[in-house]
Amino acid sequence: MRRLLTSTLLIAAVFAFHTTALQIPFLGDRLDSLEAHTRTATAFKLRHVFHHGIGTNATLHRRLDVPESHVIETGTSEFYLSSVSKIVTRLSQRDPDFMESYLAYTRRPNSIKITDFDWIHERVRTPNISDPETLGTLARMTADAYVAVPASNDWVDVGAPYNETLGFGWDDKGVRGHVFADDDNKTVVVAIKGTSSTLFDSDGDTVANDKINDNMLFSCCCARISYIWTTVCDCYQKSYTCSQTCLEDALYAEDKYYHGLLDIYRNTTSLYPTATIWLTGHSLGGSMAALLGRTYGVPTVAFEAPPERLAAQRLHLPFPPVPANESTIWHFGNTADPIFMGVCNGPSSACWVGGYAMETQCHSGLECIYDTVKDKKWHVSVSSHRIRAVIDMIAAYNSTPPCVERSDCQDCFDWEFV
Repeated sequence: MRRLLTSTLLIAAVFAFHTTALQIPFLGDRLDSLEAHTRTATAFKLRHVFHHGIGTNATLHRRLDVPESHVIETGTSEFYLSSVSKIVTRLSQRDPDFMESYLAYTRRPNSIKITDFDWIHERVRTPNISDPETLGTLARMTADAYVAVPASNDWVDVGAPYNETLGFGWDDKGVRGHVFADDDNKTVVVAIKGTSSTLFDSDGDTVANDKINDNMLFSCCCARISYIWTTVCDCYQKSYTCSQTCLEDALYAEDKYYHGLLDIYRNTTSLYPTATIWLTGHSLGGSMAALLGRTYGVPTVAFEAPPERLAAQRLHLPFPPVPANESTIWHFGNTADPIFMGVCNGPSSACWVGGYAMETQCHSGLECIYDTVKDKKWHVSVSSHRIRAVIDMIAAYNSTPPCVERSDCQDCFDWEFV
């Protein structure tokens, strides 16, 4: 169960954090010189699957421990990843109790916006994103998050006691995280499940709730594109005017995916308290991984993720005071995917027709874009968004693309948030 601080301790902790925060010196280009380019290849195996309920099942959180002999959908039981040692900048205090208290504090009426944080430099191992084999392996790990493990009744309750009458099952309402670990439990990779939708060539009972979360995260105002659309929250006020506080509360609500991911992270770090955590995901799962990575300062590799910077700002997530090119959140995508590129909108788009209000255009972190339109003559289509297309795309290139900040990006410029 979540162990939030009491209101008094919460305020005290946050304000102590605020008043004692240190402004670290900019290291700038020196960070590059502090990156150790020694690479190691390590074997990872699927150890656990977390499934967190949402909606009426929001208090449910279960874990399935995967047998050592389990072979996943791609026909393997092991994944080999290489890494590099890198200096990263993140919060000095970032345990789940503190971070959830901070996030809860930002929801309080008249709370003071915190802009000064206590940042530290730490050397950690990060995925070697310049290695195509490692990148392709991470993509295959994210593909595994879409498929079920063998049927099992051995789920362990790590949240509220399981009520059989609620019908909580593998494909039911909720968010999933597949947990991979190396033999020494030194590094753990959590792959977050992405959107299930016939629009993206997949299916499942999570489709309706995936769409609600997509429309909450990636629209300007509750998917209020026109009067004929059904909104996913009640924040719309009038033409191109939306309540900012309402949006922030709706996005952080307990029955939404982000809140469920906080519990998955908490329980993963409880199982592996000394491990280095990496996050990955595809589509919605990639965006959710990026939000969780920004929350805790965890290296994250996202594939074809819809732009999530606006959601990160609405959640008041911490952004390190370093140049963007030193980020450890990497968004890999391709120019033929209109969802990743932020152009799957308007009445003629497949997203609009499918009921997805994909209005945002800006990613947080770095964009690493394969120009498949120019290099491979791919046509712009949502079929380029599929995880199978991602795996094939990475294999078709001999190198990975450069990762850069998109500086000329602005979300929802025609809206007023009050």
